[in-house]
Amino acid sequence: MSHLQPSSLFSVKGLVVVLTGGGSGLGRMMAHTLDANGASKIFIIGRRKEALQETITLSPNSGSSAIIPVQADVSSKASLQAAYQTISAQTGHVDLLIANSGIIGPKVSPPPPKPDGSLPSLAEVRDALWSVPMEDFTHVLDVNVTGAYYTAIAFLPLLEAANKRRPAPVKNQIAAPTAQVIITTSIAGFNRKVPFSAAYNVSKAAANHVVKMLSTTLASYDIRVNGIAPGIYLSEMSTPNFEDGDKGVSDGSFEREKIPLTRAGGEDDIAGLILYMASSAGSYLNGNITITDGGRLNTAVATY
Repeated sequence: MSHLQPSSLFSVKGLVVVLTGGGSGLGRMMAHTLDANGASKIFIIGRRKEALQETITLSPNSGSSAIIPVQADVSSKASLQAAYQTISAQTGHVDLLIANSGIIGPKVSPPPPKPDGSLPSLAEVRDALWSVPMEDFTHVLDVNVTGAYYTAIAFLPLLEAANKRRPAPVKNQIAAPTAQVIITTSIAGFNRKVPFSAAYNVSKAAANHVVKMLSTTLASYDIRVNGIAPGIYLSEMSTPNFEDGDKGVSDGSFEREKIPLTRAGGEDDIAGLILYMASSAGSYLNGNITITDGGRLNTAVATY
């Protein structure tokens, strides 16, 4: 039965994709995966033109014309609208939108216990946490929550156009996947122990709820909304967890108490997941948040 073969079940050939945060980290891995597997157009959105160009240069299809850079800031409604206009001039539909942009925000935490094991005073805790300007805290939500929400809203017409291209349904056969939005959240959105960025954890909890809310709001329009909640993957945000030149993907790279599988996630891990979610294999997913963290969330550790 050919439709059960991986070449059919996990095919993303011909997909038109919009991907924010495509200039580094998980976004770059996703762009390269989709490009390597035949997506026809992958519009990568980001603030830094040089980073977007590097994603193209480093693609397995060296300099692939399928990856198209679009410079924009997802925390600006005007910039998102300009990105939409740029992309809609080059395609009549979008099959998959991945709202992946994210920032870590201010790194601050309460003072650690004193050498004698006693806790810092509440005044010391207040001084540390109060030191973060409100604007810095709010900016994290602007990108990670508001930016993801408005990114999804901006591209609704092109997602609707993708649904209109679907073949007519045939009785007793599964139809082609409907248009989909995937939002990158984080296991931090489930973790109440906040190590150094309360704004980040709060924003990712809100992003998880955006997935649930939009999946309900858009269900009547056959636009699916799902989430990916990663643990530790090598990216600009996570570099403090890695030694220089070490991707952390070898067994034993991390203590089992920190990551039960003793390693970070790698390109193969996110590639397999995005191929599943973007293809026919994942066409029954809606309102789902998939955790990919090597079991880290289950350890409920405070360090992140």
